[in-house]
Amino acid sequence: MNSKLTFALSLAMVGWVAGCSLPSSYPLVPRNQTNQVRRIEYGTVQKTEVVTISGRNSSIGVVGGGLTGAAAGSGVGHGVGTNLAQAGGAVVGAVAGEAVEEAATRKSGQSITVKLEDGSTVVVTQVSPPDFNVGDRVALLNGPGGAQVTWP
Repeated sequence: MNSKLTFALSLAMVGWVAGCSLPSSYPLVPRNQTNQVRRIEYGTVQKTEVVTISGRNSSIGVVGGGLTGAAAGSGVGHGVGTNLAQAGGAVVGAVAGEAVEEAATRKSGQSITVKLEDGSTVVVTQVSPPDFNVGDRVALLNGPGGAQVTWP
């Protein structure tokens, strides 16, 4: 199979996979929250704080950065120098790729302090939106999939 046809097929497959993962018009529920009982409690927001939720560190950033660094290093020097440049480029690329992935997958969040009707106080940190304000009446969903503050 020639390289142009292989490239075109690869590109078509990537487009098809990306199309299958586009957002739905329905709420997205994490898989670990399906078929689980979650307790609902009601309360009032006492305090909110905007936070940044750290991104993920997976092998995608490390491998992608390492390969890019190795490729960049391959054009440097001759003989052993090229090998050293490739190795150094792979290490630097892997570290940079991991940092780029973490920064690119960060999300805006909110730390929400809620005084529940039973008098207890809880703090939940979650991805925004929705954004809550002091005094809002909210529902706290709590169960095996974690805790979530939502509108009642």
